[in-house]
Amino acid sequence: MIDIDQLHAAAVERSGLHDFGDGHYREGLGVLVESLEAEAAMTDMGRFAITEIMIGALVGRLHAEAGLKARPEAAHTPIERPLVIIGLPRTGTTALHQLMAASPHFQGLELWLAEAPQPRPPRTQWDQRPDFTASKARTDAVAEMDPDRAAIHLQSAELVDECWNLFRQSFASVTFECLFRIPTYAAWWAGCDMDPAYEQHRRSIGLIGVDEPDTGWVLKDPSHLFAPEALFATYPDANVVMTHRDPLKAVASVCSLTAVSRQGFEQHPDNLAHGAEQTELWARGIERMLDARTGREDRFYDLHFADFQADPLGSVAAICDHFGYRFDTDAERAVARWAADHPKGEHGVHDYHPEHYGLRAEAVYERYARYIEACEVAVT
Repeated sequence: MIDIDQLHAAAVERSGLHDFGDGHYREGLGVLVESLEAEAAMTDMGRFAITEIMIGALVGRLHAEAGLKARPEAAHTPIERPLVIIGLPRTGTTALHQLMAASPHFQGLELWLAEAPQPRPPRTQWDQRPDFTASKARTDAVAEMDPDRAAIHLQSAELVDECWNLFRQSFASVTFECLFRIPTYAAWWAGCDMDPAYEQHRRSIGLIGVDEPDTGWVLKDPSHLFAPEALFATYPDANVVMTHRDPLKAVASVCSLTAVSRQGFEQHPDNLAHGAEQTELWARGIERMLDARTGREDRFYDLHFADFQADPLGSVAAICDHFGYRFDTDAERAVARWAADHPKGEHGVHDYHPEHYGLRAEAVYERYARYIEACEVAVT
């Protein structure tokens, strides 16, 4: 049995810190543990993995609270006009995020800092920081054990990553139900109040960027789809790039990614159930975001997958022009350099098949009909 007190004790032992901050996260943690034990049918590997994930999330909370105590002004660091990249998973959000973050006028959420929130040190000092070297060792180990994963979704300690790393620290994240079949937790998360998790998110990125208050933020996470009102309540002047792709391809690709991520975690994996659950999950998210667009149309920019693939640099320039973000010669050169250094397919090609997950084109297109029509999404 997973013991919540033991999770906290392990986090304290690993970090040497003791203050977990506001207790809002305990409800989600409790529901998650109950759901895992009752419904997940975890293997030993799965139990070990989720235990490490939960301890890591608690360690992240400890780091954030310690950092905010040391730098209390960080809680009030202005986060003005953040650019938030949102879309169904597997719609080009990662590549766009990395390109945008290459501009010297944006800062992003590097993986190691999301795992252990603290003021971002100069890049030349990262190799001397234990939190960075530990994160790099973990991501390097994963890449070595499963080299094909990088073709699906590359993660590395020094790269910008998704906001779910912070939402996990509030135990209010879509990622848990992508790793296990936990319907009780999934139902709880579908209806929970995300305002506290977003407030923690804001405090954490304020801490990370406290020494760079004049540099804009570019954030990215498909899970923002599910709580747009909390997003806009926390970041009232946020601008959103919404990426679009044929939903059959997007859902099939995310099924493949999440199936790889949970491989070995479940005693009785069921690809057909997984496909049905993922189809419904992301349809719910996209519909919530469509609702939130009403009355905020000027805050959204639509970027279609084919257009981004055809002209990534032009897409970045168009986004900056649309919202009035700075895109000068220095930014153009930095973004072009990143694109040249990281060509498409550098880590291999992701091969996936909708039929492996019971996905039928007509059923997916029917479920996503509102999205396809509203955003003029091309389907094949």
